[in-house]
Amino acid sequence: MTTIKQIRENSPIILNVSNMVTPQHVADAINFIGASPIMFDDIKEASDLVNISNALVINMGSSNDADVEKSIAAGKFANQKGIPVVIDPVAIGASKLRQDNFAKVAKEVKFDGVRGNAGELAFLADIEWNAQGIDAGNGDGDLHEIAETVAKKFDCITLLSGVTDVISDGSKTVEVKNGHHYFAVNVGCGDMLDGILGSCLAVDNSLDSAVLASSILSIAGEIAGGITDNLPYSFLSTVFNTLYQLTDEEITEFQKLG
Repeated sequence: MTTIKQIRENSPIILNVSNMVTPQHVADAINFIGASPIMFDDIKEASDLVNISNALVINMGSSNDADVEKSIAAGKFANQKGIPVVIDPVAIGASKLRQDNFAKVAKEVKFDGVRGNAGELAFLADIEWNAQGIDAGNGDGDLHEIAETVAKKFDCITLLSGVTDVISDGSKTVEVKNGHHYFAVNVGCGDMLDGILGSCLAVDNSLDSAVLASSILSIAGEIAGGITDNLPYSFLSTVFNTLYQLTDEEITEFQKLG
């Protein structure tokens, strides 16, 4: 089973196709748990950067041709090298362009992890859900069914993040019930989780590693929320401080699984 100690000992290099909003938050989250981020901008670097990396994280929040092309190029190199690929289908239900771009990447690249909120993963699962842009929105679908359907569809691990995170490999499904409501008012926390998920899968590509990724950020938020009551902006900086200090013993102590 992967531990945060192993991440810090191995310091895996995580290559990121980030969106325009959150590259600093993502790089910080990866760095503060002990992995090493690289933010990837030019397709001409794809082969060289994948060659030195231990995982690739693709965030589809920036829907332009250049990002799609470099995502495909890096993803194919990552598949050839055998390193995990994580994708985040940001607001996929919001526009046909986002749907088409995801389909282009999915056609060419094998994913090891898909991380999204309920609305995004429900869209991939063809389950009706009232998503609201980048927010999960509202629906009455079964979150386990959504996560399991997407896992089976792409033969991967899914991490459906929300008030309760639901992680599935299509046959086994686990809930992580930690967290804090200030995650919802700080844009980019899901993107941070993408990077943490890539870091965990880089050490061990397994369902247990995805559960650890969810637990790391959720528990950090739970601890930070207790320190920054009614200070949602200060909450995020405290999350980063907590990620840096978080131990496996604290994870074991605070972790609430279902």
